[in-house]
Amino acid sequence: MKVVALVSGGKDSCYAMQRSIDFGHEIVALANLLPADDDVDELDSFMFQTVGHQMIGAIAQCMGLPLFRRRIRGTSRLQELRYKKTDGDEVEDLEKLLMAVKQKHPDINAVSSGAIASNYQRLRVESICSRLGLISLAYMWEQDQATLLQNMIDSGIHAVLVKVAAIGMDPYKHLGKDLASVQPYLTHLACLYGSNVCGEGGEYESLTLDSPLFKHARIVLDEFEVTLHSPDQIAPVGVLHPTKFHLEAKDSSAKLSPGLLSSVYEVADDMPEKEEMVMKGEEVSVIELKNIRSSVEVLTTIISQQHGIFTICCWLSNSQKLDVQEELGLLLSTVEKTLHTKGLTWGNAVYVRLFLEDMVSFGVANEVYVKNITEQKCERGVPSRCCMQVCLPEACMGGALVEVTAASDLSKQVLHVQSISCWAPSCIGPYSQATLHRSILHMAGQLGLYPPTMALVQGGAALEMQQALKNCEAVARAFKVSLRNDSVAITIYCSAALSVEDQVQVERCLYEFLEGVEEDDDNESQSMRTDLKISNPLIFFVLVPALPKGAAVELEPSLYVNSSIYNDNDSESDSSLSWKHVHVEPPTTIGSSVVRNRTLACSPCQGSVLPRKYGRASICISNFSAGSLGLINTSENAGEARVDLEELQELISSAVATLRFRVFEEMARLSWNEVTAFRVYYDAIAVHAAPLYTAVTKALDDFRIAEGCSVAPTLIPVSGASFTLKIRELVLFDVTAASTHLQT
Repeated sequence: MKVVALVSGGKDSCYAMQRSIDFGHEIVALANLLPADDDVDELDSFMFQTVGHQMIGAIAQCMGLPLFRRRIRGTSRLQELRYKKTDGDEVEDLEKLLMAVKQKHPDINAVSSGAIASNYQRLRVESICSRLGLISLAYMWEQDQATLLQNMIDSGIHAVLVKVAAIGMDPYKHLGKDLASVQPYLTHLACLYGSNVCGEGGEYESLTLDSPLFKHARIVLDEFEVTLHSPDQIAPVGVLHPTKFHLEAKDSSAKLSPGLLSSVYEVADDMPEKEEMVMKGEEVSVIELKNIRSSVEVLTTIISQQHGIFTICCWLSNSQKLDVQEELGLLLSTVEKTLHTKGLTWGNAVYVRLFLEDMVSFGVANEVYVKNITEQKCERGVPSRCCMQVCLPEACMGGALVEVTAASDLSKQVLHVQSISCWAPSCIGPYSQATLHRSILHMAGQLGLYPPTMALVQGGAALEMQQALKNCEAVARAFKVSLRNDSVAITIYCSAALSVEDQVQVERCLYEFLEGVEEDDDNESQSMRTDLKISNPLIFFVLVPALPKGAAVELEPSLYVNSSIYNDNDSESDSSLSWKHVHVEPPTTIGSSVVRNRTLACSPCQGSVLPRKYGRASICISNFSAGSLGLINTSENAGEARVDLEELQELISSAVATLRFRVFEEMARLSWNEVTAFRVYYDAIAVHAAPLYTAVTKALDDFRIAEGCSVAPTLIPVSGASFTLKIRELVLFDVTAASTHLQT
């Protein structure tokens, strides 16, 4: 990609440019914001470094690149973490600056920044990039600072300190010192006081005088003055004001081109406003949907949990011929309308599962998704999401199936990193990497993408699985938990096209990772381990026709985040609580029949429960003689099978009863009206949807009549689902229940 680099002159922005080039991008321009007054060294800005701004033009000349500059007119008006357009804020100056760059260089499609640990800065850069259709590159994001500083020095960056503001640092002693020479002292201060060796806490700022990217010259700082901003005896604050410097040609026989200095563009206040290109198209879509609604029936199921958690599922039958754009728009509009009837909005959504009939339509579907679920509608953050192709045509369903989990409270915490980085795959669209709600971390589906390039790793399904696990672990560590120790459940979606050998390797990779030793077994990883370690999470595999980007696997983990979750009125002490692994054998009889005389049977029930707080469990229906029941489709009876509903009903009722009584009541001590999700994955080739739906709803209706609570199932037609890829079960039930005692 062609990149404009945001430069402050410091080590971070310069090293960020180097990393962008390392990953195949081209820096075509520099952009800088500076104080309105040339005599001012530093502004009171939460966003921009301005110390050393007098030398930014010299950096552009050394690199031989055009420089776009704008004077900062705004202030830090909106100081909340999440940013939205605010007149008079300094961030709006950044938009005007980048608009000018795009006007001069319309081929630019990405922005490089030196963000390392500041969500405040990253979110603002991402906000502006999103407005302008640019991609944010932040290759140093969430990197270990000690390693990062060493890499900067090793790369050939020569930078000096131009501001100090931390305990142990002396303006008169340390300003102007080379970064490499003070590195040991910075490390010493970090050990003593917990300061940041890269200066992420404002401990110091730097100015780059030389870099491998300075092709033409290096900067020589001849003279400077020290300005003391605060004479505090513990942590004095001082800045370096350059008074004289010159450029030194790197090739002694070459002459510096003074013409390069003319490639500086001052961006004034009279920039034309960005054109609004979207509104007219959106209005047309709304009109079309109104016409569609009058003739199309949307099928909807809702679980309304007594504690304010809702699961809404919408789909169409395949008799209603709509294209994906129309259908998904209608489904999302129906979900939004249903949320409104509960007094909720998209801002209450915690997780979205998007199932499509064909991944070829993923791009179009994503465009519709983007228009319906926006950041403007989700002020606390957009929900996390997983997406895949399932067997909708085989189940006589339409082109899409949408399941949304939402909560009436707004306690969710969202991690949404849109920047491409080395940390984990970016989520550029309106969905987030993870959402924490009531101590459960709901992670977006993770593919085996190499984060810096956002491409699938090469080498087969096993390597994709390893990378997907690394990506999940990176996201988990952002919440100070670990995939190994804190996973409640892990759903692994696998492409049905995988060979048997690939399936074996994928499963082996998962268990080798979970049973392995922490790679970085240091104090930080130790601190992330909770006393409530989950040694045996619920794990099951779902085979699907296709995944995004043609991936082999997609992981969807749920983790427990221990954050003092228990209420004071709990009669049970914290020390007596622990996660329990569920392994419940099925009953030996079903109604009046013995299991061994059946062609179908229930598998042992698996799951994880935290008594009185949370539970998730699954049970499968296995077949011993496929095709002997009307439930089973075969080449001989497919499409015209006669279903023994009585036998099917008994088996499913037994499975539901096992989950209800043996797991959630006896082990989890949760009532049936605390169920938040009831998913049924079934082999769409082997199992008829209609009798299955009838049998499941009948079993659930029995509880509704007896206990006065309603649980509606989400039936998901797939290529197979099971606890192991060695066996392909007919049906897998995945049930979740949660109590209000489980809090964030």
